[in-house]
Amino acid sequence: MNPQIRIPMERMYSETFYYHFESKPYLSYRKNTWLCFEVETVGKNRSLVLLQRGVFRNQTSYYAEMWFLSWFRENMPRNKNYRVTWYISWSPCAYCAEQVAEFLSAHPKVSLTIYAARLYYFWVPGYRQGLRRLVEEGARVEIMNYEEFDYCWKNFVCNNGKPIRWWVGLDENYEFLTSQLDEILRIPMERMPQKKFRFHFQNLHLAYDRNTTWLCFKVETVGRNCLLLKRGVFQNQVTPRINCHAEMCFLSWFLENMLLHGKHYQVTWFISWSPCADCAKQVAEFLSAHPKVSLTIYAARLYYLHDSDTQWGLRQLCEEGAHVMIMSYDEFDYCWENFVYTNNEPFEPWVGLHENYELMVTKLDAILG
Repeated sequence: MNPQIRIPMERMYSETFYYHFESKPYLSYRKNTWLCFEVETVGKNRSLVLLQRGVFRNQTSYYAEMWFLSWFRENMPRNKNYRVTWYISWSPCAYCAEQVAEFLSAHPKVSLTIYAARLYYFWVPGYRQGLRRLVEEGARVEIMNYEEFDYCWKNFVCNNGKPIRWWVGLDENYEFLTSQLDEILRIPMERMPQKKFRFHFQNLHLAYDRNTTWLCFKVETVGRNCLLLKRGVFQNQVTPRINCHAEMCFLSWFLENMLLHGKHYQVTWFISWSPCADCAKQVAEFLSAHPKVSLTIYAARLYYLHDSDTQWGLRQLCEEGAHVMIMSYDEFDYCWENFVYTNNEPFEPWVGLHENYELMVTKLDAILG
């Protein structure tokens, strides 16, 4: 569908804002989505420059998110880096979330932050998966709080110079919605996009701009026969409210959903960066407290390999029984087949994979002694 590109509104009426941005989790008759946006780029001295600010809303069967994407494609050159921020009355539906995720995949120079006043059908699996798809493609999803509502009021509302009036129950609604969003995003993803895998798992000796750790895992029971219980993917969850590394996301999920007294488990991680010093310490403490859990870690790269605390963390993991190894071609191929949306395409190794593997093995052997 290629509608005529719609020009965004500058602002909305105050009554519209109060009605559509109220943060009650369950609301009737709010069928329209209102989307306030800012598009910024990086200027001289790496300072952010505001390019455009405006408001979209649903029009018949064409969603506000789709209006924005159509407008953006028509007006913003592809060769620049952009930071896009949305303040949206409803979080994206499953269809819009998938469309936005595909847009982000096709436009790696665009970063997107979404502040939602409410979560749309947050109890429906398809809508929950849509939010996870957005995060898979690098979007940051948050719930609007006082600061975001006030910012919208000042920049996107015809406010006649008046201060914002706060809704009753805003604190309680925010706490409830953030807890629901945290629960949605804490569930492991089934797979990761090809571009993300090839970028974040590439075993470069010097890997720039890989600030996120991706962790592919499988959990098996140990007995007469190994039985696969679960496999999935975690990535860092780092927001103003949460700073949870992928390893901690896994441990939290495992403790809540998998660990049963008396059972033996074999856990295998395929991880883009080896654990940092703090994560290594916490994982070692977990293994010490749960002797029936065995852990094998295959790392694509070594994190801060010259840092003494990080080196000590890796040794501490081994002291608690973890097996720490470097990913070779076999592990990359296994990850590709089991944790990546492959579209039935085979894994194609990048240039230098084997040489970098040999170098990483030498470095790890020196650390572990």
